Amino acid sequence: MLQSVYSVYDRVRRPLRNHHYLVLPGARLAYARVPGLPQMIARPVLAALGGGSEDSGWFDEVELLTGRELHRRYPDIVVFAFVQRPAERIAAAYDLLIGSQKPLPTFYVRHGFTPGMGLSQFVHRICRIGDLRADNLFRSQADILAQTKTRTALILRTDQLARDWPRLESLVAEKAGSAAVLPPLPDFPAPPPAAADLAQGLLADRLARRYAQDLRQYFGEGEVQDLA
Repeated sequence: MLQSVYSVYDRVRRPLRNHHYLVLPGARLAYARVPGLPQMIARPVLAALGGGSEDSGWFDEVELLTGRELHRRYPDIVVFAFVQRPAERIAAAYDLLIGSQKPLPTFYVRHGFTPGMGLSQFVHRICRIGDLRADNLFRSQADILAQTKTRTALILRTDQLARDWPRLESLVAEKAGSAAVLPPLPDFPAPPPAAADLAQGLLADRLARRYAQDLRQYFGEGEVQDLA
């Protein structure tokens, strides 16, 4: 009951939080947004498919839907998405929020984040916030992508794009037609230096527990032992 009440409140306070799905022109493909590097990689793909490529995250001539809306309106649509290893994703979030030295967004101030906080403090703070309340920047990717009942999806790992890019090209050729041609495999930034610190030791263990579902579902790392 409490979770249902919070969900209603959250929809009022953050109305676009669960609007992850961009239905591309022609309504045979949808893209599931994951903030950060996955979204950066997706921009040229969306531009090639007529979905725009605005850095702001807003796109022209597309519908922006929740998972439930997508399933109800387009039950047979195929979804594609990009996912990133949790350590790299959280390191990038740390660089963006703390390393940039810009004022923190209100959400982060309210949840105990502070300017200049250390990486360890940042990780422990994130790991104390569950997906129900999390900002999409560090909400688990499995939770973001679980918001639809659509079973047909292509999930591409950012660390294996060279392997997976032909699969996306084949999907686009099938669903969008020969007129839609993807750009070459894009270059993208190397993982932030902090990612190495989050790939081993106690911080890695903490992230493995927080993002166990991501690791199992997208990175094939099996059950993660609870080390608490």
